[in-house]
Amino acid sequence: MYRVWLSRLFLTAVAASALAGIVGGTACTRWGQPGPITPTLAPLVSIYVSANTGSDTSGNGSVTNPYKSLTKAVAVLVAAKSISPNGVTINLATGDYDAANGEKFPIVVPRSVSISGTNYGAGVKGGSFIDGFGEDTIFERIVHTARHSVYTTLEVVPPASVNFGAAYVGASKVKLPNSRALYASVDVIGMLSGSTANFGAGIASGARNLNGMLVASGTLSCDSCQIRGNGFGIGALTVPLPTSSPFSGVPSITLTHSRGDSTIGAQVADILTDGSANVNVSGETFARQGCAYTDSFAPVVPSTIRGGIDFGYGVAGSTGGNDFIGARTTEILVTRRNETVSALDDTWNPNQQRANRNGKYARKIPFGSGATGKNVTIVHSAVGSTVTVGPAPAPTPTPSTTPSGSPNPTSTPT
Repeated sequence: MYRVWLSRLFLTAVAASALAGIVGGTACTRWGQPGPITPTLAPLVSIYVSANTGSDTSGNGSVTNPYKSLTKAVAVLVAAKSISPNGVTINLATGDYDAANGEKFPIVVPRSVSISGTNYGAGVKGGSFIDGFGEDTIFERIVHTARHSVYTTLEVVPPASVNFGAAYVGASKVKLPNSRALYASVDVIGMLSGSTANFGAGIASGARNLNGMLVASGTLSCDSCQIRGNGFGIGALTVPLPTSSPFSGVPSITLTHSRGDSTIGAQVADILTDGSANVNVSGETFARQGCAYTDSFAPVVPSTIRGGIDFGYGVAGSTGGNDFIGARTTEILVTRRNETVSALDDTWNPNQQRANRNGKYARKIPFGSGATGKNVTIVHSAVGSTVTVGPAPAPTPTPSTTPSGSPNPTSTPT
């Protein structure tokens, strides 16, 4: 039912050439480096940025004289000759980090860093809001898709591993060139670890092609994050990466909930994959979606390898506790062969497909191909695919290490 829309972007996609020539060397100058950057001599530890009080011309990135734009801070990071062994943190003061304040979108991060906002929880007007979009030419060239078809705000590329927290990423105004173009607030080709952050912030309701996050052979780990999109919340698919990439090339999604809100809300699918992604989700609330999870993303790289899908007590170690309630169509939709989904100890639409009135399954039930319902649908052609629901497994007793008793002494004959 969603395949026509989900396939539109990649109808002409073919296997691509190496990523190294695309992001190596030119990434920072191509995306609007604001003038010559003098490399720092001392090990770089922190960079401070303030959209309201900083300056990209007279600032030096200190707490008392910050830069104005994240674009400038990333350029300084890349030009630095010496990095603290404990890493670098870019500290964003409250403010709207948009084009009017000097941002050049998309902001491409090719070097490992922590990006930390201020006043998270106050919303985009009271917190640190990275606000804008630009053409994602890196992704377009990787998949050989048409120009002016993919747009993003923030992009993490190999070999970067980025820690991101306490900030908002999105766009308050998005005007795409045509109805076939797609926007995602973040494109993860490298590695992104998020914590108490908001992705897809500020995007207006309406067009389905405004989305939350794109994970293109990258690794996304998010703890207590809010992710929203008008199409998908998280879209994950395999794309060609060079053999020199430090990442496996298999997209990976890990969502946990240890503090604050942990919600994905999208109109079409909260998590959308091409069947190749590894998914590990615990304590997540799936909201306002057609499907909470589906594997019906049109693939760029054809593959029969299936990712591990764990929403509770599967191979990835999920502890369950997810809320699958409110999907307009079905919560989990499987369309590909030989996909195994574990979803134990979750809450579902009550009184649907043998769930009780509290939305729980009292016993383990494996759904197979041909299953159709509000909670689980597996199309007939998805032979070998299963979705297993039920209670959490009983804990395995730990064997006692205490001897049961001392053996009786043997008498010695005289």
